[in-house]
Amino acid sequence: MIVLHYLDVMIGFVFTMLVLSLAVTAMVQAVPVYLGNLKGVSLQNGLIDLVLRISHDPATGKTLDDGARGLIDHILRDPLLSPRRAGLVVLARDVWAWLCKLVDSSHVQKPVARARAAVMHREEFVRLLLDFAGTQSDDQTKDELAPVRQQARDLIGVQTAAEARALLVKVRDRVAALELQEPTWSSSRRSDQAMLEVFLASDPVKPFMSKLVGWYDQTIDRVEAAFTARVRNWTTGISFALVLVLQLDSFDLLARLNADSALRDKVVASAIKAVEAGDPASGDDAAKAKAKAEQCAQDHLLSTRVAAEKEAAAIIAGKTAKEAGLGGYADCMGLSQATKLGLVTWPDSHEKWLSNWQRGWVPWGLQVTGMFLSLGLLSLGAPFWYEMLSNLIKLRSTIARKDEAARVERQTTQAG
Repeated sequence: MIVLHYLDVMIGFVFTMLVLSLAVTAMVQAVPVYLGNLKGVSLQNGLIDLVLRISHDPATGKTLDDGARGLIDHILRDPLLSPRRAGLVVLARDVWAWLCKLVDSSHVQKPVARARAAVMHREEFVRLLLDFAGTQSDDQTKDELAPVRQQARDLIGVQTAAEARALLVKVRDRVAALELQEPTWSSSRRSDQAMLEVFLASDPVKPFMSKLVGWYDQTIDRVEAAFTARVRNWTTGISFALVLVLQLDSFDLLARLNADSALRDKVVASAIKAVEAGDPASGDDAAKAKAKAEQCAQDHLLSTRVAAEKEAAAIIAGKTAKEAGLGGYADCMGLSQATKLGLVTWPDSHEKWLSNWQRGWVPWGLQVTGMFLSLGLLSLGAPFWYEMLSNLIKLRSTIARKDEAARVERQTTQAG
């Protein structure tokens, strides 16, 4: 029984970390990844660095510094690659613009209708670059992107928009010809082959393609690495905020699970039910988090501009997060199960949150140490905690069967 007691304590603790890890994952996927388009931002930064490297002229020392960001931003928002913003993204964008106007309306930029694309193949990049460089406005004075278009032509190695359009036509014609000659090839392979043939056959644009082929794949690899690092940073930041707001002390949680048999039994029952239902840490996290964020915003946060103004006014007035609706949002993003079981408590007021801090240097130090331990454990991720929970429940089942068999054997021996 003693073994089962401490095993149940560990199951309750691991289950708590699993639920909170899932909540952190949902928040990361919903806010920086979905709303903030973190992957699109990472791709933009990577392509800007690539363009700067390709455009660098060792003889003159010139690069495309001024127009690189505008060029890449325009290409990534092309209608063929990026859908129009909709739903929660538009809502968050409008609310952000409204809040910015409250602070300083003179620096508010016009919202962009399309998000940055998160994926860009090499042949797509070259085609869109040619299309952008080949566009020529009748009135250059009204074309805000005219200087950037000229810089794009300089990057490719052509002098005029007509030359860029001619290159694009040659690439398209060669792609069509290759489709007849090599019908078994994929479209991306045909596009790559056509661009290599067209660009390498012309001396003015050959250096551009040579540099692009040499650096593009490595740039995309570094974009993926940068995106992963940023997601980890966001995960750590949201975990820190969650631990701080909930004052999640691992030592205190273990002590409560050890002392409160009713809490322990409820948590173990919920953990067993969760494991039997399947792996909550698998599947398409991004799609699930997006749908959950949409529903949460509709139910708890912002549905209209009037609601946004009331929400912001409530926060500015000093009301608590729960009064302003943020508590409900956090709950539906995965914290409801933990709060209903009493494993964590959302602070009702600022005063109550302050009163939960321990008095005295030693108790306060232990509490802070326990919170930092919680932060480190949450960073292990939901898959780790689900696997550990599954193993602990299997171990508990095995020990429980052996304990029951031993109990029956003792009763039989005593009866005999």
